[in-house]
Amino acid sequence: MKPFLKTALILSGVAIAGWLAYSSLRNSFRQRDPGGRVWFYDESEKKLYTMPVATMPPDKGIGGPAGDGERAIVVSFGKNQHDRSQWRIAYLEKYTPDLKKTLDELILARAAHRIFDGSVPSRQSKYFQTNTLVKRVEDHDWYTADSDEGKKILKEWRAWHGPDGSGPAVCPAD
Repeated sequence: MKPFLKTALILSGVAIAGWLAYSSLRNSFRQRDPGGRVWFYDESEKKLYTMPVATMPPDKGIGGPAGDGERAIVVSFGKNQHDRSQWRIAYLEKYTPDLKKTLDELILARAAHRIFDGSVPSRQSKYFQTNTLVKRVEDHDWYTADSDEGKKILKEWRAWHGPDGSGPAVCPAD
């Protein structure tokens, strides 16, 4: 009887952990405005553009080869977030092909109002962090979000200051 109870408890724990991971990712996508837009940056064109919030990077870009567009975290300084002269790209972000495929399938399933039967990683999971790549606009190399350099890239922009001494604020896409 004891082995059965151990197995039942372990399976229950795994099921609960899986459900919590699924719920966390589902809620993070649900909280976004489905009609909203996010910033992307085309590296070959060196231009910002917007895409629907459900677009998973890399994207085809606006004029260059496929995969040239990455999500851009754009920040501004001061009171007027619409003053483009105050804008600065904090970092670029894209996903590995495996993670992008999973997230694209999840979004397609949601759009079709059907249950996604794949494994949904939590944004805080090791898998998600290892398969999220970040870099500065001027960098050549990409770094995993959980690497030392990746963590540095994700944090360093928070210490930036504008001409008036104000800290950065993330700019919503137009």
